Amino acid sequence: MKAMRFFFYGTLVAGHTNPVARMIHARLRSVGAATLAGSLHAIPTPKGWYPALLPGGGMVHGMLYVARAGFSESDLARMDDYEDYHPGSPRNSLYIRESVTAFGEDGKGLKAQTYRFNQRIPQNAKAIPGGDFAAWLGEHGLTSFASARH
Repeated sequence: MKAMRFFFYGTLVAGHTNPVARMIHARLRSVGAATLAGSLHAIPTPKGWYPALLPGGGMVHGMLYVARAGFSESDLARMDDYEDYHPGSPRNSLYIRESVTAFGEDGKGLKAQTYRFNQRIPQNAKAIPGGDFAAWLGEHGLTSFASARH
């Protein structure tokens, strides 16, 4: 599989406690902080909050990663499963994986894959005006979603 880049802005960023994030970062290398055009919302669950990236005119802050040698289709499928993305049935997917241009700290645009929210935003979701999920959680004393089911 050729080297892929990923833009993560939420629970797949390195350091999150969910099993998929822990597993996948053994197969990725951090490129650094990056931004992406869009808007961000936080959705509450009993297990914590998770972010939803939508099209929009703001900036979303996250991290850019590149797949290391050995990153496989099964690794990608595990991430897709975690994000409830079903390539054969995008309409029924919670997120869709799509190609975007993310901008690194040097201002250069790089093609990457990201997961964009693919359903209606729930009424109890909160907008994240600054586009930074981790900072928003910290400002409000909240925790992110972590799931043992994956």
